[in-house]
Amino acid sequence: MRDLWFYDWMSRRVRLSYRLKIMTVAFIGTHVPLIVVATYILAAHTADWSDFVSTLLTMLLATLAGTGLTLFVLDQLLRPVLLTARTLETYRNSREVGALPRYYSDEAGRLMACAGDTIEHLELTLDEVEHLDGNTGLPNRKQLLSTMDQFIAERAPFAVAIVRFTDYQRVKTAYGNEEAEMAMSLIARRMASRVAEGKILARPGRAELAILGPTGEDAVAHAALAGRIRDVLASASDELAIGTVVLQPELQTGLAFYPADGDSAEALLDAASAAALRSGPATPLVLHSDADRRAAQSRFELEQDLRRAVADNQFALHYQPIVDLSAERIIGAEALLRWRHPERGMVSPAEFIPVAEAAGLIQPIGLWVLDQACRQIRDWSDSSLGDIRIAVNLSARQFLDRDLLRHVRGALDGAGVTPDRLEIELTETAAMADHAHTRRMFTALRDLGVGIAIDDFGAGYASMSYLRKLPFNKLKIDREFVSHVDTSSESQAICDALIALSRGLGLDVLAEGVEREEEVRHLYARGCNAFQGYLFARPVPAHELEHTIGVAQLRILHRKMAPRDQPPAPRQRDAG
Repeated sequence: MRDLWFYDWMSRRVRLSYRLKIMTVAFIGTHVPLIVVATYILAAHTADWSDFVSTLLTMLLATLAGTGLTLFVLDQLLRPVLLTARTLETYRNSREVGALPRYYSDEAGRLMACAGDTIEHLELTLDEVEHLDGNTGLPNRKQLLSTMDQFIAERAPFAVAIVRFTDYQRVKTAYGNEEAEMAMSLIARRMASRVAEGKILARPGRAELAILGPTGEDAVAHAALAGRIRDVLASASDELAIGTVVLQPELQTGLAFYPADGDSAEALLDAASAAALRSGPATPLVLHSDADRRAAQSRFELEQDLRRAVADNQFALHYQPIVDLSAERIIGAEALLRWRHPERGMVSPAEFIPVAEAAGLIQPIGLWVLDQACRQIRDWSDSSLGDIRIAVNLSARQFLDRDLLRHVRGALDGAGVTPDRLEIELTETAAMADHAHTRRMFTALRDLGVGIAIDDFGAGYASMSYLRKLPFNKLKIDREFVSHVDTSSESQAICDALIALSRGLGLDVLAEGVEREEEVRHLYARGCNAFQGYLFARPVPAHELEHTIGVAQLRILHRKMAPRDQPPAPRQRDAG
């Protein structure tokens, strides 16, 4: 700044404090003119050098005394500036608010008053930023934890409920941050109007609200509190109008108690959050339990192990033969993923597949399965298995990937395998997730030459009118209806209907999960030719499949089947 040119020049060339700079300038400014004038006068009017020197020294001593008094006064006058500087520096370093006087009216007094007001205003602002949510004005996570720590220090039983607005991120993605914050503010306002006196409403996270308050330690008090919170949730779950958008907020709530569910504020919030994740429309409020915490820990550890499993190649494919009894031969096999954990041993797919899907790991795992299966088909080409067809399961997330067709082509081309050797299996539920995408992808896979099967059919309640329009080749009857079909009238009715549906649509039909000969006899007599299950062969590693197929072939040849009471199996439907 131009106004500071001299101060800037002094600062660069004189390594002294601000106070000493002023003192030095004052000293030089008073002494140099006096000394020069005195020397001139004495030299002009005094002939005796001794008188000259004594007079000069007297003048210097008098000047020094006057200058010293002047400098002392200047130092005292500078103290308001220096005190203001120290107070600001102390606040910046330690957030300690020093006292500055406000009752002086001159420039230095106004400087101290303005600095003091600024510090106090800044402290209030920082306190709000650090302890209050800017949008709702509610206590934030830091303030909530501080209050909980006070309760814990007093050994006072209390409860904390976490309420999650599950649509927050979706609203933010679709309409923007302002609309998401508006929805959160409206929900908070509704809850605040119903939260009882003595309870604290806070916002510990972007999509979370918390209710904190004292409670009794007995089950009756806990149940009463849970009931009151349900009432609060009911009022907050009514429709919200955000501009032109009307939404029905979905809230998840978990409740934890001190000291039963944790001995620290963080642990209690984590317990309530974990319970909230298990809630849903049917159970909007869930109480925390130790079993839930252990399950969450186990799930998290399994997820971390899964991440290492992908990198460390701990997965393997096992293959289960598919039998065609009318042709009396093995017509293919299904590739089934297996995980051999270095410490747990074999982990069930029912245990790790849901974790992989939730963690976003199912995509790389699914691509690995596809590539591995295609390479295995190539390796079997020169064996007695010849042109065996392999079925590969796709997860819903993998099927919805817009690059799926490119991945399938890449796996086939990379292994040098023709498309007719591969069959894609998709659950009925996954096929119904996005009708337009399913039809496009089925058509593209059919045009490529890859077979398509609907897996677990009958369990997903798909629309028959929709499915009949899709270009796929095979229905696999869910094992739930195959098990003991010979003795269950309900399963018989469902299986008969599915077999008739397949015949009408020109589809192949396969019964999976067969374990008893009576099941096979019953379904075969009604027109189902293809079977898969432990009765014929269990899933085995690739190097054992050739032997397993040989054993299964012998079982087919030695099995006497009951005559059919239905027309022959249908012809293969024209995919077009």
